[in-house]
Amino acid sequence: MAYDGVTLYHLIEEFKPLLIGGRIRKIYQPELDEIRLLVNHGNQKHHLLLSANTGNPRAYLTEKMKENPSAPPSFCMVLRKYILNGTIVAITQHETDRVMELSISSKNDFNETVVRKLLVEIMGRNSNIILVDESMKILDSMKKVGSTSSRYRQILPGRDYVYPPENNRHGFTGIDEKHFYELLTNHRNLSVEKFFIQAFLGISPNIAKEIAFRSGVDPHSNGSDLTKKQTQFLYAGFAQVVNEIEQHAVPVILYLGRKMVDFSTVDLHYLRADHRSETYPSISKMLEAYYFKRDKALRFKTRAANLSQQLDLLVKKNIKKLANLQQDVEASHKSEKFKLYGDLITANIYAIQKGQEIATLINYYDPDCQTLDIPLKVNRTPAQNAQHYYKKYNKSKIALKHLVGYILETEEKVYYLESLVNSLNQSTELAELDEIRHEFLHSEFNKKALSKEDKKKQVPSKPLHYISSEGFHIFVGKNNYQNDFISTKMGKNEDCWLHVKDAPGSHVLIVAGGRFITEKTLLEAGNLAAWYSKSKGSSNVAVDYLEFRYLKKPSKAKPGMVIFTHQNTMYVTPTQEAIETMDVFVDSV
Repeated sequence: MAYDGVTLYHLIEEFKPLLIGGRIRKIYQPELDEIRLLVNHGNQKHHLLLSANTGNPRAYLTEKMKENPSAPPSFCMVLRKYILNGTIVAITQHETDRVMELSISSKNDFNETVVRKLLVEIMGRNSNIILVDESMKILDSMKKVGSTSSRYRQILPGRDYVYPPENNRHGFTGIDEKHFYELLTNHRNLSVEKFFIQAFLGISPNIAKEIAFRSGVDPHSNGSDLTKKQTQFLYAGFAQVVNEIEQHAVPVILYLGRKMVDFSTVDLHYLRADHRSETYPSISKMLEAYYFKRDKALRFKTRAANLSQQLDLLVKKNIKKLANLQQDVEASHKSEKFKLYGDLITANIYAIQKGQEIATLINYYDPDCQTLDIPLKVNRTPAQNAQHYYKKYNKSKIALKHLVGYILETEEKVYYLESLVNSLNQSTELAELDEIRHEFLHSEFNKKALSKEDKKKQVPSKPLHYISSEGFHIFVGKNNYQNDFISTKMGKNEDCWLHVKDAPGSHVLIVAGGRFITEKTLLEAGNLAAWYSKSKGSSNVAVDYLEFRYLKKPSKAKPGMVIFTHQNTMYVTPTQEAIETMDVFVDSV
């Protein structure tokens, strides 16, 4: 994550015309590590979010509101006492470090005008929000730091505020060529990337790599190994990047494929080849979008973890049951010898005496007429021994009939559970996750009573909507409810329906729209069917395709379960590159 000194530098420049001169009308603390200031500036209202969250420390203007606690925390009450109705008179950055200072003019207890500072330290697990008076004495802080946690810097009411240690680092602005070479010489034992990080305040690995890239220097090369020419190129790249930072910001969110990976306020040339960027009109909007998506992904991961664990346990349990049933089938197939024993004892009944432990008899069914040693019960007559083996044979035959039914039933359970697992792996939206959870709770596998909330009918989410290279609309179900929607309500007779063969996966529909579906579009849809299935990591995946008219959903069948005829089969090797070249409209149906 690139919330570095460069991002804060740009954010403060964005804040200045919007907040300086604005009056703080309301202060909230919706989370223990987050405060929000409502700032009135002329006819405009701005909601300033300041967070000291360990994993996501941040600051930006937000439009998304949170519910506030009924009783405000103590830090919120202190802020209301000292800066409510105060005017923001300055917003500065300490050096180029990740420390923002909001200077706020307000009245003290003697009705005198004083300027207090709200310091926002965006520093990972050491992030904090601190209120100081005009003499830089701490009035209060969001997180208290005592001597047991830090000898250098205690953050407690009444203590003098001390800036975070700079460790001999310098601000990245105002560095001339001579000073740059001195710093490089002092850090000559470090790699180029680490030099920029450890010599300058607020420079992140992303910016360090960008400077090296523009200089044509390997970021992992050692500073002592650089030639004079490379050193000159390195300074030129540094000066170019710093100049761009001072001139303007480029707020973008970076994606690798469809996965959001980072954000930046600098145009990162070194990532252009592999990454896609989405530009935003302001840094605050970029940060809000990034953290909203990131928070959404974290909440999705947390909510999916429990369901995933339950499904994995059920899949393993039923696979083990299936293996045991198949072992029983193998044992039942061996029951033919019991009938043979009974037949041979009956054929030789007068040659066998009661009390024998073993009868050695000729096997008339063996072409070589080999002899068999047949164990006998000594307390039974030959006829009773024969009946004993006939009963074991009949019992095994009856068991075999039941076992076949149990195996089919268990195989269906495993297939269905694996379809839920596949749906869970494909889902990306909370609405889709809720559908999978709703389906599971209403299945035979859930033994818990349903709450009123669980009994409510789900609002259906929408399947993925792709456009083939030839303009055909292709829909892909990401869970069983979406699959049902595609396979029962969307298609027309001339449309083409696809599904990976003999494995859980998405239902895929090509909408003909009165046109002949070409082989090229069919292969693209087949690639989608294979990719959104359990077989996505395999090569030469078999995909069935057929006209929609030959598709049917049996009465009372589980969600996503259909039967079909007149299918043909293609073989495809799904690739992410092929998927990403297709246009997708996630919210369309």
